[in-house]
Amino acid sequence: MVGNLGARRWRWNPFISDQDFTAVSDTVWERTFFLEGPKGPEHSGCYSCRLVINHNPHRHLKTLSVDVPALSWTLAEDQAGQNYSNINFKVLLDAEILFRYDTSTQQLQIVPMAIVSDTSKILQPVVKLSGYQLNGFVWDDLSMFDKFQCKRPGRSFEQVSPGLWSLDVPLKSTGGIDFRADGVYQFLISADGEEDYGFSGLNDGTGRLVRGTGFGSSHGSSMHSGCTIKVKEDGIYRFKLDSNPEFPRIEVTGLTASDPELLNIRSSIQLLGTVHADNQFDPTVSGRSLVSSDSDDNLILDLDVKAGHHCINFGIGAELFLDTMGFGCWLDVDASKPTQSLRGVAWHGKPQEWNILFELDVDSRLRFHYSLKDDVFGIDVLSGGTLTPTTQLRELSLVGNFPAPLKAWDPESPANLMEVIGGGRFQRCVLLTAGETYTYKFVGNRTPWQMVFADYELDCHGTDFTGSHPSPGDASVSSLKRYGQLTSHGNPPALSFTPIHTGPYRFYADVITGAYSVKPL
Repeated sequence: MVGNLGARRWRWNPFISDQDFTAVSDTVWERTFFLEGPKGPEHSGCYSCRLVINHNPHRHLKTLSVDVPALSWTLAEDQAGQNYSNINFKVLLDAEILFRYDTSTQQLQIVPMAIVSDTSKILQPVVKLSGYQLNGFVWDDLSMFDKFQCKRPGRSFEQVSPGLWSLDVPLKSTGGIDFRADGVYQFLISADGEEDYGFSGLNDGTGRLVRGTGFGSSHGSSMHSGCTIKVKEDGIYRFKLDSNPEFPRIEVTGLTASDPELLNIRSSIQLLGTVHADNQFDPTVSGRSLVSSDSDDNLILDLDVKAGHHCINFGIGAELFLDTMGFGCWLDVDASKPTQSLRGVAWHGKPQEWNILFELDVDSRLRFHYSLKDDVFGIDVLSGGTLTPTTQLRELSLVGNFPAPLKAWDPESPANLMEVIGGGRFQRCVLLTAGETYTYKFVGNRTPWQMVFADYELDCHGTDFTGSHPSPGDASVSSLKRYGQLTSHGNPPALSFTPIHTGPYRFYADVITGAYSVKPL
């Protein structure tokens, strides 16, 4: 089961075994969660989840119907994600909740583990949605912390007629994300102020939407991305949402300018990363698109690659805003040639997952495969050395502008290693000077900026990078929303801390929950 149910970073990751149900009979599966009720403005007590069959991100079980009094959901398989909604509910009080799924009836029961006569006082299904919000880079004047903040006022659609909604927004040909400023806008649609109750885009070029995808809860397929448009003229644009359950879609038209271009189409796949010498993650560079091999669904690209640690992902339609496919969930290593061929699933789970990481021992000629049918990728050695996939985080370093004995901004130096304190937790004590501003990131496995942790300003977790979490060793869903969470989305901006007093400070990071802090000793 994947969903926003726990404090672990990978809560939407379908490959993690500790998210599995436990079989209690031939057809019945169970698992329990402790879920928090409302906790201030950061946490409403609303939850969203779905089931995944056999760790396959193309096989989702979502809501077909709900028996509200019985707290029972009838589920149906939803391969593309656009037909059914997530399993949505609200918890009114802190409680342990049992999830029981019966494969013979397709029934999921959600049972509060409390002795009460009226379970509706603890848990209520969310069946009917009352409104929708527009979130993303379309809000040019807001800070990066606020662009995807779905509870911020002023971004709700107005209902035009049953199921039809409208919102007018000024956009610019030089707007969008600041480092590009090229008029390309990515956005998501939330419902009732909850990002996971809303929609993202389906990459079929028609404006169709995918149900139950927020900023961190993508279904992970190359057919799913944030909604993305390109504006060519400054003007006022109308966002028209059709929330019809059978055919949800978005259309954006120009009121005082020409209509924008819809970019949500999987027209091509590009190989990006350190396997290239220059402009490594630029999908617009020629020669990076994979081409058809034995069928239109199977794509390949041959490339000469230098020895060393490598980090790759796959671009969609030569547009980074179509959410590159990373996270190499390694499926197997060919037993007949164990280091000559790697195979995995490319999956998009921003902002919590790595890109695809591997090592190559000598300069080699490699063939990269990509299957459009199921997003399975492969790497074969055509001539040269051996491949080793990166499958675990072994060590963590504190890398920034710190004084000796640390080595400033060197991600590979052993001088920056943190102390392992167990359970995915690390610490390092550093002598800091009052009034100095220190910027830093956490780097895994001493890689050259390939496994990086920092707080991501777009994920609606926290409002600064100061590491002010009061109890990071016991992080909860609500505390992560308030104080921030480490993520591994590409190479995010550096964290920042300015001490008030000179002296030793403890830097703490939990790579399982993503909680982090900086505190004086």
